Amino acid sequence: MSSYPVWVDGVFAEPFSAVIAAEDPGFALGVAVFETILFESGTPYFVAEHFARLERGARELGIAWPPRHEPRAALAEYLARLGPRDCAVRVTLTRGVAERGPTLVVVAREIVRVADPGAKVIVSRFTKLHDDPFERVKSTNRLRNVLAREEANRLGAWDALLPTEQGDLAEGTWCNLFALSGGRLLTPALDRGCLAGILRDQVLREVAARPLAFPTVEARIQPDDLRVADEVFATNTTGRIVPIVEVLGVRTGLPGSAGPVVRELRARIARIEARHRAEHRSVAPTP
Repeated sequence: MSSYPVWVDGVFAEPFSAVIAAEDPGFALGVAVFETILFESGTPYFVAEHFARLERGARELGIAWPPRHEPRAALAEYLARLGPRDCAVRVTLTRGVAERGPTLVVVAREIVRVADPGAKVIVSRFTKLHDDPFERVKSTNRLRNVLAREEANRLGAWDALLPTEQGDLAEGTWCNLFALSGGRLLTPALDRGCLAGILRDQVLREVAARPLAFPTVEARIQPDDLRVADEVFATNTTGRIVPIVEVLGVRTGLPGSAGPVVRELRARIARIEARHRAEHRSVAPTP
């Protein structure tokens, strides 16, 4: 059971005591958006980017921005209660019940990371439509992702790679995909049905500003590209750069955390996060 309190529209409660309207379409129908923000010793990473995506998603789903509890202020209030911990904080914004307006929920969880040398993944039997506009929205309507990840976990894998209806790989259920294959660093383009991940964007910005020894290309990744890949890795908020050591039934023997691209990008993300920590210390109130 979680040891973290839940914040709902300005009210703190224990995990199983929080009250949310049963008819709220965010929980009844999945009409809600969310972000998971990584905190280490109270320092948030990429918080501006997360809230920008939350706001974009809310607009896409017709969810009003909360007039009573601004999400950034709600997060600050929650963290003041929590103290300087290492955790992942989820901010969920639902459409809410008409007369009451949107519902805002903030809750933390422990950080679960993949140990080096890396993770195993599968290619899922569940597919997604590459041109579905709602794939761009980080919504709570994620049944396919839940079932695909459960399938992966039953097979001893960390995650499932989701193919499009045309057979190319779009993303994982909670990560973006990268592969060093054929002398190029490949990642699926956003028009292939993948979410614009925060860490994905940071990696692309980094390699655009300081190119690697080979080109980085947004392209369709086929399972066969993974068979001959030199490195495969995933990106997500809590895991950052997650090296892949095996794609079950497709490829074994990948270098994982020993791969030079993984090592280089981990070092670059670590430097960005160090700047976040320095900035956070400079604006944090003194006791």
